[in-house]
Amino acid sequence: MPFVPPSSSLPDPDLHVIARRNDSLGARGRLRVFALLATVSLGFGGAFLAAGAWPVLPWSVVEIAALGAAFAWQARAARDWERLTVQGDRVVVDRRWHGRLDHREWNRQWLRIEYAPERLGKRACVVLAGGGPPLEFGALLSTAARGQLARRLRVLAARPATCGMRGSGGMEETGR
Repeated sequence: MPFVPPSSSLPDPDLHVIARRNDSLGARGRLRVFALLATVSLGFGGAFLAAGAWPVLPWSVVEIAALGAAFAWQARAARDWERLTVQGDRVVVDRRWHGRLDHREWNRQWLRIEYAPERLGKRACVVLAGGGPPLEFGALLSTAARGQLARRLRVLAARPATCGMRGSGGMEETGR
């Protein structure tokens, strides 16, 4: 996620949540693993080609192409993130999801927070609504963190804005 330094003219947020996917390998690690697997697969394909079994090599190339597509999909998904900020009378959600940036704002007192707990294989979700289409937030958070976030948002939405006083602020979770 690109780092955006907070503006010194704005008060500290009452709540600030950042959620990212777990990217244990990183871009360079993913490239190294892909190169290693491609080398091994093409090595076996070349060995079979040298032994006279030429049909193995094209399948090795197909295997590497499928693996490359999977690694590219994973690299794109690893760049997804969500950020929720409650500051004064505003609730702001910024997110990068499947390569698309999205920015939404609500008035804190008009915000409706809906929480659907996990049931029958369907994951729990926090839905923010109030003027415009509803938005699901917290897909990258654990189930427990989603419930905690919904409770904290309901408390913040129910009380008046703090006019620049620092709240209990920043929870951050990475991975899923």
